[in-house]
Amino acid sequence: MIDRPAKSFTLTDLDGKKVSLADLKNKVVVLDFWATWCGPCKKSLPAMAMTQKKYSNDPGVKFLFIHTWEQSNTPVQDAKSYIDSQQYDFEVLMDLKDPVTKKNKVVESYGVTSIPAKFIIDPKGIIRFQLTGFSGDTSEAVQELSTMIDLAREEGKRN
Repeated sequence: MIDRPAKSFTLTDLDGKKVSLADLKNKVVVLDFWATWCGPCKKSLPAMAMTQKKYSNDPGVKFLFIHTWEQSNTPVQDAKSYIDSQQYDFEVLMDLKDPVTKKNKVVESYGVTSIPAKFIIDPKGIIRFQLTGFSGDTSEAVQELSTMIDLAREEGKRN
């Protein structure tokens, strides 16, 4: 279990709405950094969809899918087209390249070196788990994520 404060951020979703991590205090937050060009990312999304569905009636758990490291000139369109084509019900946030530094600030602030990268943040804003990559086993991934979400919730009740 990790014990590191989550970096605060505000990003825009596919509909242009601002979403801030600070607004999600008192919830377990699952961040999934991904990209449309990333094969393992796309392979992991069905497991993420199943896990999100499992917690769909739980107001204490929030899933955020952060599209990052875009490689095209139309990343918002690309992400929206892909999500729509797969009929995923995801809240996708766009970690767009800074026009000056050419870096994706949020993925950099989390120290991500490869995607997919998932972070489970407890209700007090502490990162409790970090996963990178995808093994290819959907049911195993759902179980692993569910265990981490439940442990993060419990950890957030302590202290």
